[in-house]
Amino acid sequence: MRTKYFVLFLFSLFFMTGCSKNSENVIGGDPIVLNDKSLKLVQASNVFSFSLLGKSLDGTLENRMVSPLSVSTALSMTLNGAAGTTQSAIQKTLGLDGLTVAEINTISQDLAAALQKSDPNVVMNIANSIWIRKDFAVLDPFITTNQTYYKAQVSKLDFNPAAVTTINQWVSDKTNGKIPIILNSISSNEIMFLINAIYFNGKWKYQFETSKTANEPFTCTDKKVVSVPMMKMENSFGYAVQSGYKAMKMPYGAEKFQMVFLLPDAGTTPDQLAATLNTDKWISLNTALKSKTKVPVWIPKWKFSWEKTLNDILSSLGMGIAFDPNKADFSAINASQQLYITKVIHKTFIDVSESGTEAAAVTSVGVGTTAMPVDPPAFYLTRPFLFFITEEDTGAILFAGKIENPLLTN
Repeated sequence: MRTKYFVLFLFSLFFMTGCSKNSENVIGGDPIVLNDKSLKLVQASNVFSFSLLGKSLDGTLENRMVSPLSVSTALSMTLNGAAGTTQSAIQKTLGLDGLTVAEINTISQDLAAALQKSDPNVVMNIANSIWIRKDFAVLDPFITTNQTYYKAQVSKLDFNPAAVTTINQWVSDKTNGKIPIILNSISSNEIMFLINAIYFNGKWKYQFETSKTANEPFTCTDKKVVSVPMMKMENSFGYAVQSGYKAMKMPYGAEKFQMVFLLPDAGTTPDQLAATLNTDKWISLNTALKSKTKVPVWIPKWKFSWEKTLNDILSSLGMGIAFDPNKADFSAINASQQLYITKVIHKTFIDVSESGTEAAAVTSVGVGTTAMPVDPPAFYLTRPFLFFITEEDTGAILFAGKIENPLLTN
C-alpha cells in the first residue's frame, strides 16, 4: 500500500532581548490563577519536562536544550487525531491520563491565552496553522477542534514548489523572520503539515553592563579548562542552596518570566543532577527562590544549537505504539488510512548575552500511513550547569537544558 504522510511542525520561538538600562519600575501583568485541572496539566507538563530532559542528557559532553512546551503542545495537537490505545499512550506519556482530550484542549487554550498577556513588558505571540494537500480527505472534527482550541489557520494547497514558499513565508512572518525556512521541498507522500509558532521578545529586568564582561576560566566535566566571556553583576535575586546544588533565578520584564540556573556541587555533573529532579523538588525550589539575596553573579555568554530525533525517548516514556505502523491508531485524522508517527524531530537554539536571551525550538511530528554547609552568598557559573526558562505564576517550564562548555556551538 502506498505510504502517505501527515507531518506536524511545531515552532516554539522565545526571544528575550535586553534594554540599555535596568528596569526597576516595570508594570506587572495579570496573574495566572489555575483551577485544579489546569494545575494538573501544568504539573504533568513539568513531570514530562524532567523526563524529557533526563532522557536527552545521555552523558555526552555537549550543550543541550529541549523545549518541553514545544514537544507537549505538538503531541497535544496530534492527540486530537489519535484513538484507542494510541490516544491513551500519548496521554500517559504526557502525564495527562487523568484528563479527557476535551479538557486538555480547553486548558491548553486557556493557558496559551494567559501566557500571552502575562507580562505587558514581554511580547509573546502564539500562532498555529494546518496545511493540507488538496486531494487528501481529513475528518472535519480533527480540523475544527484544532481551529477552535489552537486557533489554527487551515489552508488546502497543491503541494508543489509554490506551496513550500507559502508555508515558509508563514513561518517567517510568525517568527519575525528568525526562522525563514522550515521546508526545502514536499515529497509526493506528504499530505499535511501542522505548524505552531511561538514568538517571545523580552529583556532582562536587570541589565548586565558589557564593560564588566571579562574572560574567566570555566572547568568542563572532563576537567578541560576553557576561557569564556563571563558577564558580571551584583544584585538581589532569588537564591537558594539546596541538597546537591545552588540555584538562582534571573527575571525578565515584570518578573513573570525568568531563567533559573542550577549549579551542581563540585563532583556532580548536570546529568546526575537532572536525574534527581522531580515536581516536588521543583515546587520546593520555587518556594525557596522567592526569598531574594544580594549576591555577586557570574554568568557565561553562550550560543548553541542542538537536534535530536525523539522516537526512542518518547517510546521509552510509554508511547511506542504510536510509532508502530501495524498498531498505531490515528483514525480520527482519516479512518481509511493506516497512519502512524514516522519520526519526531526536535531542534533547539539559544543565545545568552548581556542583553538577554534568544532561544528557539522546533518539534516535527511526522505521521505516515502507517542539610547543607553555609557558604558566603555568591553564584559563579564556572563549571557545567542546568538552566530553565519558566513562567512565574504557573511554574511552567518552557525550555530546559545544560551547559557543558559555553564555547561549544554544537
